[in-house]
Amino acid sequence: MGINYEAAVPRLARESFFSYGWYMNDMLKQLPPGLISITRHLSQDFKSARIYLVGGAVRDIILKRATKDYDLVVGGLAIKHLEGWLADHGKVSLVGRNFGVFKWQPAGWDGDVIDIALPRTEHVELGTGQYRDFNIQSNSELPIEEDLRRRDFTINALALDLVTGQLIDPTNGQSDLKKRLIRAVGEADKRLNEDLSRTLRGLRQACQLEFEIETDTLKAITKAATKTANGKLNNEWLVPREVIARELLKALAADPVRVIELLDVTGFLKELLPEVSAMKGVPQPPQFHSEGDVFEHTKLALAATKSAGWKKFFALARPDFNTLVAILLHDIGKPLTIKTPETDGTDRIRTDNHDVVGAALVGAICSRLKLTSYNDALLGLIEPEKISWLVAKHMILVHGQPEEFKPHTIYRYFWKDYQLGLSLQQLLFADSYATKPQDGRDLTTSLTRLQKRLDEVGTRLDNNKQLKLLLSGDEIMKAFKLPPGPKIGQLLKLLEEAQLEKTISTKTQAKSYLRSKLKD
Repeated sequence: MGINYEAAVPRLARESFFSYGWYMNDMLKQLPPGLISITRHLSQDFKSARIYLVGGAVRDIILKRATKDYDLVVGGLAIKHLEGWLADHGKVSLVGRNFGVFKWQPAGWDGDVIDIALPRTEHVELGTGQYRDFNIQSNSELPIEEDLRRRDFTINALALDLVTGQLIDPTNGQSDLKKRLIRAVGEADKRLNEDLSRTLRGLRQACQLEFEIETDTLKAITKAATKTANGKLNNEWLVPREVIARELLKALAADPVRVIELLDVTGFLKELLPEVSAMKGVPQPPQFHSEGDVFEHTKLALAATKSAGWKKFFALARPDFNTLVAILLHDIGKPLTIKTPETDGTDRIRTDNHDVVGAALVGAICSRLKLTSYNDALLGLIEPEKISWLVAKHMILVHGQPEEFKPHTIYRYFWKDYQLGLSLQQLLFADSYATKPQDGRDLTTSLTRLQKRLDEVGTRLDNNKQLKLLLSGDEIMKAFKLPPGPKIGQLLKLLEEAQLEKTISTKTQAKSYLRSKLKD
């Protein structure tokens, strides 16, 4: 016999829930069958067990967002009994016996590892804001409401009773979900300063959910920005750079323009990305850049990733992390190279060589923020040398016409490493999209011409769009009795150019061509 949800759930809880437009069993139906089966088995084996889905998964179910992170809180069951049951029904590791948290991979479960905890309370130990600065106490008999009141934001302080279907909401998170608000639980300053990483988490969730940040919470984030970004204790960061990197990159992927604006308004931009902040107020020649200063141009370039033009050129291909960061940083060299008629006597506002100067800064930025520490299954990981290369090459459509690019340039830039070549195309589109000449020209048409040139050169490649050289390095060394060294690389490069120019097509011609080059 199934559960009678209306009988099982208290009237006030039902009314609150139904007013939001949901029924209890509708939420349960959205959960993976395997998770319901797990709950059923645990509750059958331990009648006293109270099993709750908590946090972001509950929020996402209410918002009808996809979720794969399932965190459970199990009350009414001693930790030794819970640990034993989990071990009997899957692979379990204990994160911390003192605060009762397990990571569990149930037998037959193909989803992510499930976090399971006893109800917990947290007490700030030192008040430093360090993310580990808590005395965490688990208590199997603690009411779930007390566990929820220790959490960061009201929209995350929700629990779904997986036995009765009751939604538990002690901080009025449902109301904030309806208002699309990020609001700290309790007093904002106190709650965020307990764990300073919550400041950036709030910005990230605002970008991911397209929510506003409640006024007092935004003020508290702003007040804590400097400490979050630069605070140390015993020469250790209060918020690890790896945590900052993860939050920044996730937010950038979700809504690149919004996160830059939020970082700016809260003061984080100046603290974490001073090179980007420095672009504010840096003028551009109005005849080429009627969109405004370098900072406004950069935000517009980031907005290009969500534009109809992006879909036209790249269909459903999302920008990966290297592309997004390259777009963000592509003009960071301009504040360092700016020259104006008023101060330098130039014919117009100029930022000559800003591409090269900016590229040289990329490695230090990625290292400082440890951006390489975060890896996403879809968007990849940060590769500073590739981002630097992209920034260095982002002016190629300004310096030359696509029709005039030599075949070997097209191949090396766009075909040899296809993903890097696609990133460069996407950066070129974003830069062109964000460049608004006074005469109203649409500069993204240059990308159409570039892609036509790519197709032309592509006909000279194999089915994998790669160039198979007529001679290998070993064959060159043997044919000309040369030792290994840089010379072999130079000859391979010459051979590549000649094949792409279609001046040679056989091994005999290749040897004759290289012999002539060795005589030069």
